[in-house]
Amino acid sequence: MSTRPTLTREDWIKAAQNILIKGGVDSVRVDTLAKELAITRGSFYYHFKSRDELLQSILSDWRARATENIIQHLGSTKYSPTERLEQLLSLPFRGHAAQAAAAMELGIRAWARRDALARQAIDEVDSHRLHFIESLLKQMGKDEITAKDTAALVYAYQISISVIQPNLNLAERHEQHLRIIQPWLK
Repeated sequence: MSTRPTLTREDWIKAAQNILIKGGVDSVRVDTLAKELAITRGSFYYHFKSRDELLQSILSDWRARATENIIQHLGSTKYSPTERLEQLLSLPFRGHAAQAAAAMELGIRAWARRDALARQAIDEVDSHRLHFIESLLKQMGKDEITAKDTAALVYAYQISISVIQPNLNLAERHEQHLRIIQPWLK
């Protein structure tokens, strides 16, 4: 007799995130997830009261992984503010993890175009990320207006380089990236 694996709340969230990436938020359904995980719906309701709670959990998990954990990690390093900004700007070039993060970012942003809860999460994340970049630039000696304007430009670049895949190979993209970011690091 084979035993079924015990699924955790995180297993359900991860499966829901994968479905969100593949098919959008409308595809994130309890039945679909149960089939994907080859388990009964009862397991879902053991971990979540409703689909809405699952959707909120997807957003919370994304916010923690894609923003809070990164900012906390960079903030706890002994890197200079310039080195922290360089580390942040290198994230889109970190292989499979970067591609997965970009796919999730696109999925959440598409969802946010028509859902207030997701829109609120995006707004909070954008604000937090911009504030962090702006604080690094101020620590690097930029005045408040320059730091705010440059943070907006850096963040727009960061999002676009993460989700747009130009026809350059990775090495060429990285060389171009290094040329683009140099003025921001001075």
